[in-house]
Amino acid sequence: MKVLIIEDDHNIARQLSTHLQENGFVTHIAHEGDEGYYQGDVESYDAVLLDIGLPGMDGFNVLERWRASGKTMPVIMLTARTSKMEMIRGLEAGADDYIYKPFDIEEVTVRVRANIRRHKGQLKQEAICKSLNFNMRSGRFIQNGNYVKLTRIEFLILQYLFMKQGILISVTELAEHVYDDFDHDSSIIARHIANIRKKVGSDIIKTESNRGYYVPKDTA
Repeated sequence: MKVLIIEDDHNIARQLSTHLQENGFVTHIAHEGDEGYYQGDVESYDAVLLDIGLPGMDGFNVLERWRASGKTMPVIMLTARTSKMEMIRGLEAGADDYIYKPFDIEEVTVRVRANIRRHKGQLKQEAICKSLNFNMRSGRFIQNGNYVKLTRIEFLILQYLFMKQGILISVTELAEHVYDDFDHDSSIIARHIANIRKKVGSDIIKTESNRGYYVPKDTA
């Protein structure tokens, strides 16, 4: 899953990016409002961490312009401000959540996962297919009582498919949400899928020829 971080404090942005990457996310960073607005406008993100006080366009205006153009990804506002009116303005503009500075970086990761789950209609804490269980809060796959060992890319692929369980995902969409920059041929996704199947079983990820992949909604 891919998260855009728009934060003018380089140290905070770097800490957020590092922690999210360690917890199974792909991250992009922007340090100015105009740059962040453009990135969120032209690329697809699963969630955005958006600071309010930014150089150029502030966070409120970034969010208002996205929502006016039909962008629906979850947006979590980052702010050191505690004004009730500013919080109301953010929520009215379409913010999904607020996190106040200084924050616990572990809490940020939990909030990001929770907002993505809600946005994708996954209200449960777990997703299950056959013998494989995905804990959406911790971001761990468990099969037959054991944690499944996956490479970073394998985890990102399987996580995205479970977050959109039952929905056919094209190779292009899958690549956009698991790579920072994807410039390889589509066969590399197929190779990763083949490796995942060796670890979790061939019946977890289904293929529709020339269309994409999906994890079926099956709790058996």
